[in-house]
Amino acid sequence: MIGVDGSMAIRPIYISTNIPDAPFMKTDVSFEWTYGMSYKQKCKRRDAMHQAILNMKLYSLDKVLEISTKSNKELGVNLSALNLTIPLKNGKVKTVERIYQSSKVFDSDHHITEFKYYDTVFEKDPYSMYYDYVYMLGLYMHKEYHEELNKYDIFTDIEFNPNKQLNTQARAAAIWNTLYRNNMTKIIENQEEFKRYYKSIFTK
Repeated sequence: MIGVDGSMAIRPIYISTNIPDAPFMKTDVSFEWTYGMSYKQKCKRRDAMHQAILNMKLYSLDKVLEISTKSNKELGVNLSALNLTIPLKNGKVKTVERIYQSSKVFDSDHHITEFKYYDTVFEKDPYSMYYDYVYMLGLYMHKEYHEELNKYDIFTDIEFNPNKQLNTQARAAAIWNTLYRNNMTKIIENQEEFKRYYKSIFTK
């Protein structure tokens, strides 16, 4: 629930498992909601969520990374889908978010039927598959972030509302770290192989 100050919100956190067949675990945390859309208020919500994680007494905050423009760490801001970039074949550079949005294919009724990245079609089921692919492609392109990202196990995204959205950079980062720790990130280079892998982890 999301409401006025003092009410409680429930948001998911995503944890890298280091197990390729089940690369992430999702756990919900409950924390006090601070109302408002300003940067300051969103940061208060971020801090409340992280305090709730600490209160679980299972994880230390040095293993938690908020990935959004509201992160308290430079890495988390840089890895926001609004900032993480991918170089294109035409020499231009676009953010993960722009590429994701521009890849949507609609039918005559304005419903998304699929996603298309160059000549590769990504089915919309699982719906998160294409978003996670594009996000991890962005990570793959930026090797300067790999080792620093590998220091974290738990990922949050205070901008993500699971009641209204299906995609979150926190889940994609959790999957990435598991692939990275198992020397499997080259799967990103082959879209068809990635699709088979991704479908396998969501159909177990």
